[in-house]
Amino acid sequence: VCALVGLKTVVTGDTILLASDEAGNGNKKGRGKKKGSGAAGADEDVGNVCLAGVASPKPVLTVRVEAESAEQQAKLSDALALLSVEDPSLFVEETQSATLLSGLGELHIEIVLDRLRREFGLE
Repeated sequence: VCALVGLKTVVTGDTILLASDEAGNGNKKGRGKKKGSGAAGADEDVGNVCLAGVASPKPVLTVRVEAESAEQQAKLSDALALLSVEDPSLFVEETQSATLLSGLGELHIEIVLDRLRREFGLE
């Protein structure tokens, strides 16, 4: 297990693989290739790896969330989009009249609402 900083297109549940040569050194040439051990030193494909994804459970509680103003609504939408990327079990549905927040229970929703207050300054 490790932590990586600065990845732009990776989300929760993604698996990152490192193709390396037989000596254990990272292969900096040719993505998805592994240097062969044959006399000619030909490259051969590492192959496709398919791992089972993480299934998010269905939400059990849905609450309506409202912002105090139109400016706060835009900030709320951005914050919920960010939180739903971090937490795949959090579902956000925005309609013209309301923003619905669905999660795995009362505690889950309370934690999300607390994060909206603390991290994003929303009430």
